[in-house]
Amino acid sequence: MSDRAADAPTADAGRPSRSSFGPTVLLGLAGSGLATVGATQTWAEASRRSPGLRTVTASGSDVAPAVLALALVGLACWGTVLVLRRRGRRVVAAVGGATGLGAALSAVLSAGDAPEVAGRLLGGQPDSTTTSAWPVLTAAACLVSVAAFGVAVLRAADWPEMSSRYDAPGSPVPGDDGRRGRQTGADLWKALDRGDDPTL
Repeated sequence: MSDRAADAPTADAGRPSRSSFGPTVLLGLAGSGLATVGATQTWAEASRRSPGLRTVTASGSDVAPAVLALALVGLACWGTVLVLRRRGRRVVAAVGGATGLGAALSAVLSAGDAPEVAGRLLGGQPDSTTTSAWPVLTAAACLVSVAAFGVAVLRAADWPEMSSRYDAPGSPVPGDDGRRGRQTGADLWKALDRGDDPTL
């Protein structure tokens, strides 16, 4: 009875880390996705009334082109985190965190230039300019993604991984002698001839 009690904390020790996998990935995808959307929205608007009313908008891509590119890299990193394992996840998560931080800084530092960019697109001195909240929302979304990438770096080793059945032929698989072997295409055919399922 005492042995079971002693083993229980060990068995449950990894559960909080494993349960963080889904929420962290969803939060990270949401942050990177919102940052991608924000980078394409209107950040500033410039208007001129003469000789006729004309209004031009400047999107995040016009004001800070790097934000959209870095946000897309962040999305790609989350997709990669889903299929990689431990060490690879940590490396990709660190790269994703760096790109998210770069996108947030770019959005914040470039937000003040949005009216000037809109005026330049208008082709002359505007009579009025307005700005939107999208630069702030985009930067905040990037920081959310950065926080999620930070969790991924810390807990990726305890997260569930894809089954080895999805590995390509030739990937290391357990050998008959208990050691790690390498399965080739010929091995797969031999297994089929024996009536074995090589995907198991």
